[in-house]
Amino acid sequence: MRVAIQVSELRYATEDGVLVLDGLSFGLPGDGFVVVVGPPSSGKTLLLELILREKFPTGGQILVLGRNMARLSPARARALRRRIGYMPEGPVILEGRTVQENLEFKLRALGIPPQEAREHRARALELAGLKGEEGRPASTLNLLEQRRLLLALALCPEPAILLADDPFRGLSVEGQDEVMAALHGVHELGVAVLATARDGEVPARHGFPPKDRAPLLKYAVYLQPDRSR
Repeated sequence: MRVAIQVSELRYATEDGVLVLDGLSFGLPGDGFVVVVGPPSSGKTLLLELILREKFPTGGQILVLGRNMARLSPARARALRRRIGYMPEGPVILEGRTVQENLEFKLRALGIPPQEAREHRARALELAGLKGEEGRPASTLNLLEQRRLLLALALCPEPAILLADDPFRGLSVEGQDEVMAALHGVHELGVAVLATARDGEVPARHGFPPKDRAPLLKYAVYLQPDRSR
């Protein structure tokens, strides 16, 4: 079975010696969907930064599509990074542009040819639930619609892995369920999904059992401040 991400005995301490992650191990299969749950300061965003090689672990290792990100050359790391869609928690939307222009800006920056870019854009808008909203100014989107645009951006171009940093935060239960449904739609097309959440009710409501009582493909990993399991 292809493994999208393998985290093994991961450890991370800050420069002043604060241990944030210690001994964290789990795997995301190539056709899997995992939710990492934890309160603020438990290391959820940090974990995604380590996977993306924005930071480096103190110990342990992270394999992404079979490659150790920490050991890759910068050029090879950038190439591998393009196979990962990232949906950050903070806003990265260009509010002075329309929904479509936000996607076009990213695709141009990646050097995607125009015809191919149109295909990627149309697919991403449909999967994110924004089809028909292309001409709307990004500044007029509500919080749920902003999350949908972040998802569409993460899907341009087509990734092998999707990382979503607490896309449920601040939403109503109905909004959380809509985001989860969109993530499941992406997963059903063969994209491995790793999402984080501060509210354990979100994955529980959608059938994600804890890691130690779970099937291989779909489960939740729980983090706590100063320890992980």
